[in-house]
Amino acid sequence: MSKLSVTYHGEKYELDEFYKSLLFQRIMDGDFNRDERDVLLVIFRKTLHFDKWYDRLGIYWLSKAVGIGQNKLRQTLKQLEAKGLLEVEHSKGGRTNGNQKFSQFSLANDFIFLIVDKWLDIKMDNDFKSSYE
Repeated sequence: MSKLSVTYHGEKYELDEFYKSLLFQRIMDGDFNRDERDVLLVIFRKTLHFDKWYDRLGIYWLSKAVGIGQNKLRQTLKQLEAKGLLEVEHSKGGRTNGNQKFSQFSLANDFIFLIVDKWLDIKMDNDFKSSYE
């Protein structure tokens, strides 16, 4: 059972594994370059997959997890933020390669809600319960 819920059109819905699979599918099938897709997949895995809205990650760790250099990663993060797909609360104090510096990453609300309509339609068409208890 997920600990995550969203309020959509005045109703509260618990995000389930089916929702997560639809979001995963959207990331995989979306019009993203490889680096954007890989960053979104890692952020998805570290957040919603583990029932968290955000996670604090180091740029060094994230670059290793995605498999690209830190400069390319920073460029990709800026692209995803500009597209409204990712929200980053940057750590204070400027750029560093130290492994003790973390920024807070989350998928953007607009991206989260892109899937909600499709998810609810499929659940209602198949008589699945969708409201939060």
